[in-house]
Amino acid sequence: MTATEPRTQTNREAAIDELLAKQEIRDALMRYSRGIDLLDPDLVKSAYHPDAYDDHGTFKGNAFEFAEHVMVGLSNLTCTEHFLGNSHIEVDGDRAYSETYHVAYHRIPAGDDGVATDFTWGGRYVDVFERRDGGPWLILHRTVVHSWSRIDPVLDDNATMSANFTQVGRGDRSDLIYRLREIVG
Repeated sequence: MTATEPRTQTNREAAIDELLAKQEIRDALMRYSRGIDLLDPDLVKSAYHPDAYDDHGTFKGNAFEFAEHVMVGLSNLTCTEHFLGNSHIEVDGDRAYSETYHVAYHRIPAGDDGVATDFTWGGRYVDVFERRDGGPWLILHRTVVHSWSRIDPVLDDNATMSANFTQVGRGDRSDLIYRLREIVG
């Protein structure tokens, strides 16, 4: 359809279906990132089909196995935060192809030298999503593309700043987000 063609009910419904598919795919991307940061392997798995493949560089294999594997390394960090950026999604029937930029921050506890470090890196999630039998859009195949990384010493651990907040990010199921419904009733 060009800009001068009138919108028909049929192509309007197709456009709405595509928008809904893209939003469901973005929701899966967010669940993945949230699950990683909150050390919740079940939330990470909720973004994938059970038979999905994940190539995370150092791990290449079943995505459900990756979700369990990555928790071991992440549990040794003080915290981790993943931010999703530009995302391009092309829907083609019951398959979709996406590229999503991300930046990941990892706080590594102080070692023998007493200095904590921040490991930061940027890259892209290059994904194939699939919708099976009218079910949810989930990742079928993921390749993580590394673009850049850096390691910096933490010169101020923000302990004074954290003391001013009643809630500090926990990075596990004790985090406020898991209790939010209980707080406001």
